[in-house]
Amino acid sequence: MTDVARSPELITVIVDGRPVQVPVGTLVWDACEKAGVFVPVYCAHKKLDPVAVCRMCLVEIGTLPKLQPACATVASDGMEVRTRTEKVREFREGNLEFLLLNHPLDCPVCDRGGECDLQDFALRYGPGRTRRAITTKVHFNKAVRLSDKIVLDQERCILCWRCTRYYDEVTGEKELVLQERGVHTVVAPFEGRPLQSMFQGNLPEVCPVGALTHAQYRFRARPWDLRRTPSVCPGCSYGCNLNIDTRETEVVRFASSDKPEVDDGWLCDRGRYGSGDLNRADRVRSPEVRLGGPGRSMAYSEAIEAAATALASVISEHGRERVAVLGTPLMTNEEAFVLQWLAREVIGTPHVDHQLLPWTDLSPAEFSLGIEEIEACDAILVVGEQAEATAPVLTLRLYKAERKSGRRVSRVPGDIEAGEAARRIAGASRVGVISHERDRGLAAQVAAIAVASGASVGRLTITVGVNGRGCKDLGLLPNYRPGYVATAEVGLHGRGILEGCQSGEIRALLAVGPNPAVEAGADLDRACAAVQLLIAITPVRDAFWRHAGVVLPGRTIAEKAGTVTSSEGRVQTVRIAVHPNIAVPSEVGLLAGLGACLGAARPAPTAPAAVLEEIRTAVPSYAATAGGLRAAWGKLR
Repeated sequence: MTDVARSPELITVIVDGRPVQVPVGTLVWDACEKAGVFVPVYCAHKKLDPVAVCRMCLVEIGTLPKLQPACATVASDGMEVRTRTEKVREFREGNLEFLLLNHPLDCPVCDRGGECDLQDFALRYGPGRTRRAITTKVHFNKAVRLSDKIVLDQERCILCWRCTRYYDEVTGEKELVLQERGVHTVVAPFEGRPLQSMFQGNLPEVCPVGALTHAQYRFRARPWDLRRTPSVCPGCSYGCNLNIDTRETEVVRFASSDKPEVDDGWLCDRGRYGSGDLNRADRVRSPEVRLGGPGRSMAYSEAIEAAATALASVISEHGRERVAVLGTPLMTNEEAFVLQWLAREVIGTPHVDHQLLPWTDLSPAEFSLGIEEIEACDAILVVGEQAEATAPVLTLRLYKAERKSGRRVSRVPGDIEAGEAARRIAGASRVGVISHERDRGLAAQVAAIAVASGASVGRLTITVGVNGRGCKDLGLLPNYRPGYVATAEVGLHGRGILEGCQSGEIRALLAVGPNPAVEAGADLDRACAAVQLLIAITPVRDAFWRHAGVVLPGRTIAEKAGTVTSSEGRVQTVRIAVHPNIAVPSEVGLLAGLGACLGAARPAPTAPAAVLEEIRTAVPSYAATAGGLRAAWGKLR
């Protein structure tokens, strides 16, 4: 045995003759993984408590007479683990033979074909042939609709209990149960009720076989047909990581990508099943100029020049203060930074925003609480219902804080008196206050009361849109420049811009869409119809497209390269997962081109990496954000 230096906090485990040091309390399964030895499992899952029901991970340990489950056995110092003995091989083969006795021959039509653990392990560890006739299999119900999102095939289930444990341990909703006994045991919805959970889309990923599948994805593709691109969920500002699976020019599905400090490997259904929004048929196909007559398609350079000429005419006639710029929380940090540069340094207008509501008394202090730090708080106060409704995976983090860490989580309505809300967290030394941006005023009052009582307080404000936080960090606001530097001249906020378009105060509007933060009703349509000049950059036929004098096609989030900033300040990379089936320049390139035509004193960079370097210079807090780290705004109380 190789001599390995020991630490008081570590123990040494010998896995197949290979010594490895692991922390006290480590499971044998994890020790084997650290040693580079693969141990097959079905019931075990990194996010679930061990139960050792599938028995697939049994290994030999020391001189013990029986095989032991690696997923449920705690390693001890000096323990010898053997995973490749003849005894282990025979058991795995026999175990797989039992699992396959009644399993249907569905591999050619199963959605999990090519990414199924039963398929993989049967090939690697299973018997070469069956000893039982196919006609003797016990049959169960197939294609059982559990909801409009999930389909269950009871014949394929291997009874690993992962799905029922997921509902018990991760969501606490208990919507799936085991029914009957022995060979007739099946997974079924509780009392036959359809699933209602906001997190049921995680079930097919928890399932190691093809028993639970996505209704949206059924029979659409095989894994080898897909190209996988790591990205960030565009559904909200929580920052969940995911994989975008594409086939040719179509986004086929979103799949989880474990980021423990953010999402813990889970997605909400709104985010997971939002992939269809990226395949909209109403795409803007070409640049179009509609000034002074019927619309006509043009080359990008001609359309940009026409937009700049028309905008310069409005500025010359009415002044720069009659121009407004409206971004979108769906744009990347690089686009937001270049857009505010175009508004302030080139056009010279203070009227720049990305949403409707005004933001006053804004500082990084209200984003000081990290998602991972929630579990370290003694007490957590959630102000209003909108925070969890906007970022549903936050609910799972709060449940985990309660269940596993024993933290006190209190929820109060958004119209409660601040003193009453503060009493819910009284006595705690470390407090987390979480709210939606609509309730940020009340959250600030509660935090101030807690600080006055001597508590250490962290705040987390959930912003609207995948990059609502980044737009604020980088000054896409009428009263703040990048880095929350207050402006000398305060412009109109989003709602004021729309009202100004209707009243005639604003004569020209440069808008980037789509913008879910302002698409709330007829105000946007009326404003777009009333303004003298509307220049729109948008990928879809929205209100901006309908009324624009100049239209420049944009890209969806799946077609962009750059970064976005989550509500907690984590700067994460989005990559081009699919290329549009038409030639579409990046929005950064379009904005830089428009600035050049307007006579910018300095050219704007068009490569995302070059823009990010400028951002890090203008906002030093972004200097150390490589690798998906949080922006370092300093230690805040």
